[in-house]
Amino acid sequence: MSEFVWLEPEPLEGLHLPDWLLTPAQRRRLKALLVLVLVWGLVSLMHIFPLARWFTIGLATLMVVHISRLFRLQPLAPLPPLTWATQPEPDLAPDSQAKFSQSRLLALPRVAVLIPAKNESAVLPRLLESLTQLQYPTSHLELWAINDNSSDDTPHILQEAQKRIPHLRVYHRQPGRGGGKSGALNEVMPLTHAEIILVCDADAVVPPDFLTRTLPLFAQTPHRGRRTIGAVQVRKAISNAGTNFWTRGQVAEMASDSYLQQQRVAVRGIGELRGNGQLVRRDVLEKCGGWNENTLTDDLDLTFKLHLAGVDIAFLPEPAIAEEGVTSWKSLWHQRCRWAEGGYQRYLDYWPGILSRRMGLAKTLDLWAFFISQYLLPMALVPDTLWVLLAGHSSVLLPLNALVMGCLAVAFYRGLRQVEGLRGQALWWQTTLGLVYMLHWLPVMITTTARLCVQPKCLKWVKTTHYGFSAEQTGNSSPKQP
Repeated sequence: MSEFVWLEPEPLEGLHLPDWLLTPAQRRRLKALLVLVLVWGLVSLMHIFPLARWFTIGLATLMVVHISRLFRLQPLAPLPPLTWATQPEPDLAPDSQAKFSQSRLLALPRVAVLIPAKNESAVLPRLLESLTQLQYPTSHLELWAINDNSSDDTPHILQEAQKRIPHLRVYHRQPGRGGGKSGALNEVMPLTHAEIILVCDADAVVPPDFLTRTLPLFAQTPHRGRRTIGAVQVRKAISNAGTNFWTRGQVAEMASDSYLQQQRVAVRGIGELRGNGQLVRRDVLEKCGGWNENTLTDDLDLTFKLHLAGVDIAFLPEPAIAEEGVTSWKSLWHQRCRWAEGGYQRYLDYWPGILSRRMGLAKTLDLWAFFISQYLLPMALVPDTLWVLLAGHSSVLLPLNALVMGCLAVAFYRGLRQVEGLRGQALWWQTTLGLVYMLHWLPVMITTTARLCVQPKCLKWVKTTHYGFSAEQTGNSSPKQP
């Protein structure tokens, strides 16, 4: 697997210490170290002074209130699909009917599909074929494939695809251009003329009704305290689900993520982008300065920038976009370490905006609840375990850990029931498998938070290799359609 290296980001520059005092890399390491010291110190304090354990009880109580709302509220009903072809109106003359249909067609938003591709010859043909099946007028659709200096057969595949897909445009990046996926997207976006930008990874498979069912969300009028929709994310399905334990675990992971995303949006919390299958309004994207070329996770970074810019991110469980899951522990480790590090970095980078409550109270509370459960608790598990093993104390984090595991079990159960249609013993078995699989997050997060305290100046991103598994090879079918 190839590696790409780029410099660390410098967001919200005016809120940091000057360069003559600390470099950007040193500032991030200092913030990560301070968080680690505070977490370890607080856990040790609760072990030394028993009364301090009431802090855990109080925090668990507040999280119970949030989680109860999370599981209780119902998501909004999906909007009807977008249409532009109309049935003949009996009261209209033929020429008037044609003008009416033409006006509806002209009112459709233009969409640009951006496909960053570096050495993706194994999966590109499948994605391009699915894009030709999109139920959307090609007059309002731009397809942009970005050949990011590939050394395999990717350029030839794109050249041949242009012969049968007239509206496919290919952009070849020059050698030495940096920024990874974000750099490729930023380079091509000014060449597009669309109001909506759709990003598809090269291993994706897009269902035909993808645009007709996602675009209506952008036309929603803000109501009941909700903001304008600036982006839409759909559920991700695993195309090679039946390969082994790791891919089956990813199926459960994506199902639980889908359920939690719906519920977080329902309580006016944080909707998050997932990179593949994300649609973003061009004007909002330009307001945010495009994609951050100095981050490990462009989607998670953009999530914070969009919410800080004052818009909402909607989520749809259907239609789903299929992608290839990693098939080995080593590949999963590299991918999840990148996700964990990029996810944690955004809290370190954008903390002034988070603490200023620019996102609003509901989003800020939701953000803190997931930051504690996803990042701080794994970090705190190390000192808590050391006190238990070396001093014979009881765990002070047991209420919080039990609460998070219970919440995760419910998310797996409801998510698998909703998107995979499982019932009975199969549902319980897959839920258990998902919980066992998710234990990998503990060593990933513990290692990541420790590395952030001492990491070198440059970040390393290990590209996930795609193999182009077929449904016949894996025993898996296309994403479930309602």
